[in-house]
Amino acid sequence: MLLVLAMGAGVWTVIVAISVTRVPLSVRVVRSVTLSVKENAYVDAAQAIGASGTRVMVRHIAPQCMAPWLVLATAHLGSVIILEASLGFLGVGVPLPTATWGNMLGGTVSAGLFPRWWMVMFPGLAITITVLAFNLFGDSIRDVLDPKLRGRT
Repeated sequence: MLLVLAMGAGVWTVIVAISVTRVPLSVRVVRSVTLSVKENAYVDAAQAIGASGTRVMVRHIAPQCMAPWLVLATAHLGSVIILEASLGFLGVGVPLPTATWGNMLGGTVSAGLFPRWWMVMFPGLAITITVLAFNLFGDSIRDVLDPKLRGRT
């Protein structure tokens, strides 16, 4: 929020503000998964037969890191949508000629149009449905890609 206030409202400012808050979380998770996969026997076996570090990373470690990263990315999509809508609602997001859900909600409140409930309900409902859809999509990706959950119904 301070970054947006310091740099002014704009699309790139919102992108930078969201990236600064989300990228470290993703990097931390991917790093921990990579360190745990690196300790597996098949990585040691690939290194023992003379595979290069790049080949080991691309063929053995990276595919094992994709499933957690995809689940994390879909979870982040929902929180990023809510964060952008919050910034737009507060008036520090994307400038007003650009239509965003946060601008729609903020414009309704600033215009004093609360008796017109549909102007608040439909953007809020769209945000809720979209975030829920991304979360359910992430759960289904996890169920499909996680080998520990394949035998369960």
